[in-house]
Formats: sequence, structure tokens, C-alpha cells
Amino acid sequence: MTLALETGHPEQFLWTDEHSAIDNVGSTPADPERYRKHNLWIAPSSGWSSLHPRAQRLLADVLIMLNLTERDGSPDDIEERLDRANRDALPPCLTHDRGPLHPERSVGRADRGGPGSTCLPTCKFRLCPYPPKAGKAQTEIEEPFCRQQQALLHSRSRWHVPVLTRRTAPWVSIPVKELHAFWEVMADRNRKSPERDEQSL
Repeated sequence: MTLALETGHPEQFLWTDEHSAIDNVGSTPADPERYRKHNLWIAPSSGWSSLHPRAQRLLADVLIMLNLTERDGSPDDIEERLDRANRDALPPCLTHDRGPLHPERSVGRADRGGPGSTCLPTCKFRLCPYPPKAGKAQTEIEEPFCRQQQALLHSRSRWHVPVLTRRTAPWVSIPVKELHAFWEVMADRNRKSPERDEQSL
């Protein structure tokens, strides 16, 4: 919020809804030197590509947390997970080690551990592993957005915004190589293969 106010371009740092933001690539990012042609804080054409790289990283991690907490289960189960996630800190699977998330899991696998089954011993959130692919409750993070997360790890910012750029988000201390591998697996979750297309016919 601070950066949105300081820059005068809230559309680069805020979004109205995680699901609509991830579903919409959006138009070309706004030129910081030009005034907006509408009276809305967030343009109707906005999507994840119009967000500042720092906001894109935040959106990605917010979606991971939402999918960890709002996965399949009874309303009581979801409420309990939300309570565990209501902390001043982030879980170590987002900040230090994404291994416990195991995003490669699918519904048909035998090792269908429930929330908390793969968490690090010191984790108090008890949310891992990530919901298996082909699950119904979560919003899948599509391949183009995952590829963008990889690109952010290896490129310089093209944004003319007075923000210190870094290869990872400020709240993350995971090596770039490990984050790249994590987003590779996440991208593979939704890649359509010829076999999958035939099965859907």
C-alpha cells in the first residue's frame, strides 16, 4: 500500500481479487509518466502482467497460501487451517524451504498425506503439502504466470519505479536455483499433453 501511494500508481501494486488477477494477463503495464484515463484505482483491463514485479511475487505467494488453507475439506477443517495461518509470520515453506509443499503430487497418488503431513518439524502452520493437481477446491496457478515467476528470478526490472529490485522477494530467503525449480514443477501441473487432451475428448 505504501508503494502504491508513494508512486501514485496503485494499479501496479494492488489488485481487487486474487482469482481475477491470476486469470487475466492484462494489458501492457501503465507508463508511470502518464496519467490514467479512468477514475478507478484498478483499471478493468488490469491483470498480473500490469503489476510491479514485487507485487507479482506477492500475488503468487498469496495464491499459494489461499490454496493451502482453502483446499478440500469440511467448513470446520478450512476454518481450522485459516486459524493456524492467522499469524504475524509466514510459513517456512514460503520463506525458507519449498520442499515440504511437494507440488508434484496428484490426486491419484497413494501418498495422499493431509495438511501438516510434510511440514518441517518446527512449522506451526501445519498446511503442507500443497493440494494435489486435479483437486477441485484450489485455483490452479497457470503455466504463463509460473514462467513469469521464473523470469523474475533472472531478469532486471523494466519498471521505472523507485523500488530496490532483487532477484527474490524481500520475505524469501530461498536460493534462486531452488525457487526456479519450484516454479518449474508448478508450471508442469497444468501443462497440457496430447494424452491429457485425448482423455478429455
